[in-house]
Amino acid sequence: MTQMRHIGRLLLLSALGLALSACGGPAAGNMGAGGTSANAGGSKTAIQAVATTSIIADLVKNVGGERVAVRAILPAGADPHTYAPAPNDVQGVAEADILFENGGGLEEWLSELTRNAGGERPTIVVSRGITMLPGGEAEHGADEHANTEAAHEDEAGAQSGDPHMWFDVQNTMRYVENIRDGLKQVDPSGAEVYDANATAYLEQLRQLDQELLERVGPIPAERRKLLTNHDTFGYFAKRHGFTIVGSVFEGISTEEEPSAQQIAELVRTIETENVPAIFTENTVNPRLAEQVGAEAGIKVVTNLYTDALGEPGSEGDTYVKMMRFNTEQIVSALK
Repeated sequence: MTQMRHIGRLLLLSALGLALSACGGPAAGNMGAGGTSANAGGSKTAIQAVATTSIIADLVKNVGGERVAVRAILPAGADPHTYAPAPNDVQGVAEADILFENGGGLEEWLSELTRNAGGERPTIVVSRGITMLPGGEAEHGADEHANTEAAHEDEAGAQSGDPHMWFDVQNTMRYVENIRDGLKQVDPSGAEVYDANATAYLEQLRQLDQELLERVGPIPAERRKLLTNHDTFGYFAKRHGFTIVGSVFEGISTEEEPSAQQIAELVRTIETENVPAIFTENTVNPRLAEQVGAEAGIKVVTNLYTDALGEPGSEGDTYVKMMRFNTEQIVSALK
């Protein structure tokens, strides 16, 4: 099933690329001074930035401010592990001045999308410089880490592991620094703005990190156990002293359902480890987690935000709100 889905993606993207080429694609030489797009009259418009996920898009907005127009490829609530690009994604990348991706193999569909979009633009791997934690190999094999040439130059892009680095706020601070430097690369005249915005947002993130540490503090060590729908919270666990007991979906991928034997083993682990709860997220169907929870007789928290932000107006529609909400749900279920 996974192989067929991948083949389908390739065929769709190839067709989209041909269609875009037939239409002429973006005009060559349409970049103004400093990388700012210019219209026929020469007046400058906002930098056109594309981010792979809604989480990264939110970070870019905080750094770019009014100088940058940001578009997320994945909509709110979408799962990057199973996403299939749409025609407007190809067009959006084709028109972008700069592209931001997570790296670490999260976006296995990205290399084909960018090839079909054509043209050239800086691609910033926002996790550059972060050492990845070990993770599943099923979805993120070595060949899939070639989603961008730039990814081979940094630790996060070159390793096979857990790409969910944003769940440690300190890692997200590195994301912000990489975003700042990328925007300065395409828009040098906005350097002071990007520096100021990044400095203010980094301070907000430092305060958030301390707030979360204090909120988790009262949970007894013996109850700091996380069992999740899929392997997402490794960085959160490391930062806050939790133990990852297991996951409903083995490894990182959410494309393969566990067998009946795996579910039975998971229930035994819950009973042996005295796990208080199972945590699921907004991008994955909670059905299997609820089945495991019912068999083990423990609560299931189904509303965490993980690989994507929530819809506008929700309790997880920004990165800061998402981290606060998730932490509060975890603490409430475990204390």
